[in-house]
Amino acid sequence: MLQVAAANGLCSDSQSAAICAILAPMQPVSAQRIENAIRIVARLIDMSGETYWPILERLEAEHAALADREERLARYLAGERPQAARRLLPKPTRSMPREDRAQHI
Repeated sequence: MLQVAAANGLCSDSQSAAICAILAPMQPVSAQRIENAIRIVARLIDMSGETYWPILERLEAEHAALADREERLARYLAGERPQAARRLLPKPTRSMPREDRAQHI
């Protein structure tokens, strides 16, 4: 089990267990894991004060970023292209003059 210094203000076994859960071996990041970590850190803030508030804010930002990435990926897979991508992609051409076709082959 992780040894947590008393200087951190963590003295109880439940707080040490919470830290161990957060620092467990790396696993793929999922919305569920981030939500679980948010609940754990919220309990730590409730028990120990605002020391862990920056961690909560970072987890919230990571959760929002993951949701945004998943939403964008779903849109792209559904065939939608964002407006900015439409402007950057070349317009399809129906036919190219023969002399230009030879340069592109």
